[in-house]
Amino acid sequence: MLYLAFVLAAQFAADALPAGTYDGQCLYPEAVRERAAGTVLASCNRAVVGQRGVAFVTRGTSQQIQFRGAWEGNRLTVKSVVLRGGGRVEVRGLCQLYETNERLSTIACTAVGSGNRSYAANFMASRINNAR
Repeated sequence: MLYLAFVLAAQFAADALPAGTYDGQCLYPEAVRERAAGTVLASCNRAVVGQRGVAFVTRGTSQQIQFRGAWEGNRLTVKSVVLRGGGRVEVRGLCQLYETNERLSTIACTAVGSGNRSYAANFMASRINNAR
């Protein structure tokens, strides 16, 4: 019985949200950039993961874009995007957090708003820096 409780606790711990601030970079292969006409691609060197969503930031400036919604494990169902300057857009989308060796490695977000305007972020976390 104790073993079962330990297994269940480990499962919930594995699905825990890795909240924190991560240094890294938003990266997009050239092929993605070429096909992304009309898509807002986040430009960043930091990601902030919190209970309300994921913000992509350029250090020394303000937030570039934030994807907001509801978390279920490491997946965010995106309901809105907040753009630089505070403009909020209702969208539907998804952010997925990926881990390698139990550390956040990638955050991938995509969302579509009215008029088929798209928003995307592909953040690669630095292997040197842990969450703060």
